[in-house]
Amino acid sequence: MASFRGEEQPGFRDLVGTWLSQQSWFQAAPGRRVITRVGGLRLPAPEGDPDQGLRLELHIIQVDHAAGQARVAVPMALRSRPSALAGKTAFIGRLSAAAGDLWVYDGARDRAFLAAWHEMARRGQGSRNGRSRGEAFAEFNTWPAFPAKLQRTPLDAPAPAVARTAVTVEGGAEETSKTLVDFIRRPDQHRPDALDTVLQMSRNGSRTVARVLGVVTGSWPEPHPGSGEPQWVTGDLGIIREVSISGAPASTRARAALAEGSDFLPEATALGRILGDFHADLAGTFGAHPQTAAQLETSKDQAAEQLEQAWTKVREDSDETATPELGDLIGRLGTALRSVDQVMDLQKIHGDLTLERLRQHETGWIIDEDGGMIDHAQPLRDVLSLIASLAELVREVTQRDSDTAPAQPEASIKDLGLWYEQVTKAVLQGYRDSDASSSGIDTPLFEAAMVTESLELFHRWGARWVLGPCLSDKHQTGSGKHET
Repeated sequence: MASFRGEEQPGFRDLVGTWLSQQSWFQAAPGRRVITRVGGLRLPAPEGDPDQGLRLELHIIQVDHAAGQARVAVPMALRSRPSALAGKTAFIGRLSAAAGDLWVYDGARDRAFLAAWHEMARRGQGSRNGRSRGEAFAEFNTWPAFPAKLQRTPLDAPAPAVARTAVTVEGGAEETSKTLVDFIRRPDQHRPDALDTVLQMSRNGSRTVARVLGVVTGSWPEPHPGSGEPQWVTGDLGIIREVSISGAPASTRARAALAEGSDFLPEATALGRILGDFHADLAGTFGAHPQTAAQLETSKDQAAEQLEQAWTKVREDSDETATPELGDLIGRLGTALRSVDQVMDLQKIHGDLTLERLRQHETGWIIDEDGGMIDHAQPLRDVLSLIASLAELVREVTQRDSDTAPAQPEASIKDLGLWYEQVTKAVLQGYRDSDASSSGIDTPLFEAAMVTESLELFHRWGARWVLGPCLSDKHQTGSGKHET
């Protein structure tokens, strides 16, 4: 086949400019725009596509407009005839070439482009000029080759400038036939910390996240911060992941359990266990270290101060509900905190963990890294935020029930409060059964943090059921286990 470059064809820049103006993720000032190709790559057509004139290209485009510059990546499948399989939403436009008209499709939705993209990563291929490269992780290089015969399903993306597609090889083995691809529409030389965290965990064989299977990177020139001279920088163009990252969030299953009258206990235990294993994998990959004596003293002082402030709010606003039982617990915790001498481990954690960030797949659960990660933190923070999100879910259901049946809400609220208490216990037990050290959640520091959070929620909502896990006999760590 004669040498061909899509960017050299008449009308290429107009085609790209028109398509970009129709994309919600591309915001540029109105007026004149100058489109310049600054990088990209070309892919060999995979086996099995009937179009003999098929060309596969990805173009990194710089768009100069009235408000500045924007850089975009446009994957393209240029076909010698219309494709009924690609669909109208994938159609970019029609391009006139010397050899005849070409129908241009968004490569993020074209099955031949997707197959070639997988092969570039699976085989670790690079471009001739060395500016583009594929890399395989988590034994992706041992998977069978990806043919053009595959199914692809557009999915909601985690960010506006990302195109996400689920891919399934027709007739392939279950464990090596399904992936998920994120095409980065606005490439950047800086990889997000959360993604880099998952990539390193993938290298170490973690099963608590949706592993990165492959990465394709590309290069483009950028001005040097000091001299202003152009220098080549490299960034991610596409990420291939395990499909579990698109699984249903735990909140969906929890809502269904409440609607069905299910206790949700097996799932809650599994959630606690996967969170603990996740923390263990993070510690194994990035390390963990104990607090210093000064950090421990600061933690104790902060825990005592926050507990007292939350308790004061409750006493001032709801004196009649501040039972002696709760007051006794606060007093015992205050005494126990002063005697704590066990330092807590600090490590990388998620930092923004809720039911939305735990996702169910065919054989269990994974942690979605979106919105995280933070360094040098106590793992108990993730445990508390997960339990708080369970409380938020129950609160949502109690409000809904009160709105639909205002005359008889009391029994329903009591049942939901018991559900929350039991599910909380199951989460904590699952965490204890995990590979993580459970010492952090069996300390006065954790108990004080949990009681503080419960008091804050009680102060905001006036819902007594939120105090249930703190007052239950089996969870009152301050009532005997830590009393000195």
